[in-house]
Amino acid sequence: MPKNLQTVDIVLLAAGLSKRMGSTNKMLLPVNGMSMCAHSALQGLKFLESLSEGGNLIIVTGYKSRELEKTLAPCIDYVSKTSMPVKLILTRNADYRKGQFSSTKTGVALVRENVPFFIALADMPQIRAENYSSLCSLLKDYDAVRPFVNGQPGHPVIHASAIKEKILSMDDKASVRSLLETCNTLNAPVEGESWITDVDYPQDYR
Repeated sequence: MPKNLQTVDIVLLAAGLSKRMGSTNKMLLPVNGMSMCAHSALQGLKFLESLSEGGNLIIVTGYKSRELEKTLAPCIDYVSKTSMPVKLILTRNADYRKGQFSSTKTGVALVRENVPFFIALADMPQIRAENYSSLCSLLKDYDAVRPFVNGQPGHPVIHASAIKEKILSMDDKASVRSLLETCNTLNAPVEGESWITDVDYPQDYR
């Protein structure tokens, strides 16, 4: 079980246009018998279930949101069967065309007060519950902890609860990277390609 943190929220971003995938919405691509988004969400839910006080998984949709939300049945079923206080919250960013940080703000607005939170990407299907867990013990007095693989920044990123208001006050054109540059951020060396492997192009998925 992660040390020191009893409850955490996760903001999972799944609102993008998938432009680099052509006509395909990558969030709908199959991974382990379900949509990529559902697969990524399920890993987040398994992590939250390991915490003594659970947590909320907030999925931000936008592009083809209704179609995407229909694929999340495995996640809804998972939550219904756990005895832990784990919630799945779906929210739509009507302004998703403004870019990823707009969706980040939509999700972070629903993070509970005084609760640390992750910002994660649904197009990183190699992220597992263990990835989340390994960062929890590192947060301590930092504003944020970001994993780095051989100098390359990765996801997910965990943030202290105080960073919520800072994110909400930033412009939609900002980025998580620009945020972290102004915070007391721990750049944590980690191993494994899962932290930096996302699906942008058809060859990435193959």
